[in-house]
Amino acid sequence: MKKIIPIVLLFALLMGCSKKDDVIPAETKSGVSLKFVKTSKLSTGETVENPYKMYIVMVWKSDGKDFVYNRVSDGEYAYDGVSKKSYKADYSYLNVTSETYVLPVGKYFITVVTNSDDIPRIAYSYTNFTVKTSEFVTVKKDVSTMKSISYSAW
Repeated sequence: MKKIIPIVLLFALLMGCSKKDDVIPAETKSGVSLKFVKTSKLSTGETVENPYKMYIVMVWKSDGKDFVYNRVSDGEYAYDGVSKKSYKADYSYLNVTSETYVLPVGKYFITVVTNSDDIPRIAYSYTNFTVKTSEFVTVKKDVSTMKSISYSAW
């Protein structure tokens, strides 16, 4: 029995030191870094950016689609001009100031809606962005020029 233990240990040691040819590369993440700000002028004339809390952020995977967001009353549905259908958002986030989200590689459509407590009230805007392999794309929106209860271009 005492002779078997060293042989088993030697076998285990040799197996643990063997070279592996099928090394799997480390997974790298991709996604979007969202940033929402409201600019204001100080008495000195300087312009500063202050964090702004976006009430609703909705994101659709848009490969092969041409989305538009028609109005806040459509809720979490955007209209695709290619298929002529409305689709529910793939991702929804509430009360976002600056956040980073992991997303698969591809094209995306994003809609943001402000809340009813701060100016601009219930305003919305949308744009497109593309996530590439191993990258985090930055999507920034300054709400300073948005008008309440209406659409404003990104």
